[in-house]
Amino acid sequence: MAKGRFVQALKDAVLVEKPRVNAQITFDKKLIMDFFLLMVAGTCTALQGAVNGSMSIHVNGGFSSWLSFAFGSVLLFIFFIIDTRGGKTIKWKNSFKTAPWWCWFGGIPGAAFVLFITLFIPYRGSAVVSGITICAQMLTSLFVDCFAFFGCNHRPATLPRLGGMALLIAGVLMVALG
Repeated sequence: MAKGRFVQALKDAVLVEKPRVNAQITFDKKLIMDFFLLMVAGTCTALQGAVNGSMSIHVNGGFSSWLSFAFGSVLLFIFFIIDTRGGKTIKWKNSFKTAPWWCWFGGIPGAAFVLFITLFIPYRGSAVVSGITICAQMLTSLFVDCFAFFGCNHRPATLPRLGGMALLIAGVLMVALG
């Protein structure tokens, strides 16, 4: 039975379909704001790596990563207090009972990311390190979408998505080797 589900998951993961020529994408204010905020987030990621990498030259990679998380934690705590009115809007008992065990450990991959970019940017350069990590993020995200891991919606790996991934990898190789 498990083998049948695995085979079906593989079939569902990669779907060859015709490109949607007339896909209905509406450019409303929310989409524009989401795009803008995600661009800011991407910019912050690149700046964080460069700043942490510079700090690691002067002190230590581990300390730079820790300091980054310490300051970030303070800002996130302030946002949490404002967003949840001091935690009053969260049903804590229900959250502990219903959330999968792995939900509580999302900071571990984030810490690894910050540590590795802090260590590698000083001698590999920001563009190369950012490009490689973006490729890894996209490949992992494509895999997560394909198999609907971690409660994400299922989005098959269509030919346009796989083609975009190939172009991204080619672009990073051009930046790294150019």
